[in-house]
Amino acid sequence: MYNLCVEENNAKKITEVMNERDIIASLLNQLGIPRNTAGYNYLLYIILKINRSNNINVKLTTELYPQIADELDSSVKRIERGLRYSIEAAWDRNSDGIKDILGYYDDCKPYSSEFIWLLADKYRMINNKNRYALMS
Repeated sequence: MYNLCVEENNAKKITEVMNERDIIASLLNQLGIPRNTAGYNYLLYIILKINRSNNINVKLTTELYPQIADELDSSVKRIERGLRYSIEAAWDRNSDGIKDILGYYDDCKPYSSEFIWLLADKYRMINNKNRYALMS
């Protein structure tokens, strides 16, 4: 539960984080990622981390997965397994939606890293549109 008696700057940061999470969660739901899987939470966390780092040269398996495993008290293998399962479940349910939403062009299921970067790019596009709309 958030403390509503916070300074204006802190309230703005909380709102931004909630909006980021809401946008990513909505995108994951549209893609058909099952919410009850660990992979859903890992994807949400990974996209937030990528967005905040502003580094497009992040190495997922060697840098980001171990960092997230430490932060979430998990292991790299669990993260990889959770991501694979969630992406596969979404692909089985909604492969056409994934192709439409992310612009994925292949008939084969995307690799985890491919899926994550497509998702991160889609989120950046949505986020930039929202920023420009707020400025207008």
